[in-house]
Amino acid sequence: MQRLIALHHQNATEVVMAEQKPNNNQQLYYAGIAVIVIVVLLALWLLLAKDEDQEPAINLLPPVTTEPVAPQPEAEPEQDTAQPDTTTPLQEQVTEPEVNAPVAEPEPVLPVLDESDAEVKQRLLALNWRSGLAGLFVTEEILRNFVVQTDNTAQGQLAAGHSLLQPLEQKFALAEGEAMQLDESSFARYQPYIELIESVPAEQMLALFNRYEPLLQQAYAELGYPDELFKNKLIAAIDVMLATPEVSYPLALERPSVVYVFADPAIEQLPAAQKQMIRLGPDNQQRFKAVLQRYRSALVSAN
Repeated sequence: MQRLIALHHQNATEVVMAEQKPNNNQQLYYAGIAVIVIVVLLALWLLLAKDEDQEPAINLLPPVTTEPVAPQPEAEPEQDTAQPDTTTPLQEQVTEPEVNAPVAEPEPVLPVLDESDAEVKQRLLALNWRSGLAGLFVTEEILRNFVVQTDNTAQGQLAAGHSLLQPLEQKFALAEGEAMQLDESSFARYQPYIELIESVPAEQMLALFNRYEPLLQQAYAELGYPDELFKNKLIAAIDVMLATPEVSYPLALERPSVVYVFADPAIEQLPAAQKQMIRLGPDNQQRFKAVLQRYRSALVSAN
C-alpha cells in the first residue's frame, strides 16, 4: 500500500512539473510578432530616402521568459483523531494533490520612449529578414523618426533627416547620350527595399503596433498633436500613398538646372510623397501598394 501511495505522489508531481514547462512555441511567437510594426516604418521610409547628388529638386527623395511556478506542496494525509483500534491496521487517507491551471505569460515591460531604441533594434534584427538586407536599418530614434515621417507623408511631404533605412547605394545618374527618362535601371535600385518590406507577413503587424502605440502616441504629442490619435494619421499617410495616380512609363525628365524634374507638369505638381511612389517604377509601386493595403485593412479593422 505504501508503495502504491508513493507512486501516486510521484505521478502527480510529474503532472504538475510537466504543466509548468515553459511554452517555447508561444515565446517564439511573441518574439516574432514583437517587431512587425517596423515593416510599416520601412514602407513609409521608401518615400523619404533621398538621393543626395542628382535629384533633390524632383522631390523624389528617395522572449520573454517567466520564472517557473513552484510546485504546490502536497497535502498532508488526513489523520484520524479517533482512538485507533489496535487490533486493526490504521488506514491512511490520501488527498489528491491540487493541479494548477496554466499560467499566462505576462506582457514585457514597455520601455520609455527615450530608451526604446535598444529593444526595437534587438527585436527587429532577431526577425528572419531576407538574407543580407538587415544592414539597411538605421537604429537610432526609430519610433520618433517613424512618427515624423508619418506626419509629413500624410500631408504629402517628405521629411529630411529622419531616415529609417540607409540611403540608396546606387545614385540616380544618366550616362552621356542616354535619354532623359526614368527606366528599369533606376527602378532596380529600389528592389532590395521592396523585398525587405515583403519579408514579414503584414497580418502580424497589428500586435506589435498595439505594443508600441503608447510610445508612438507620446512622440506624436511632442510634434504638437496632444489630442489626436496617431493611428488615424498613419492611416491618412497610407491613403496618400495609395492614391498615387497610374502613369505611363518610361517618364521623361528635364534638367533646367543642376537637378532633374519631371517633364510632364501634371506629374511634377503632385505631392512629393506621390512622386516618390512613381519613381519606384510600375512593378515596385504595385507590390508596395499591395503591402500598404494589407496594413490599412489591419489598422481599420482594429478600430
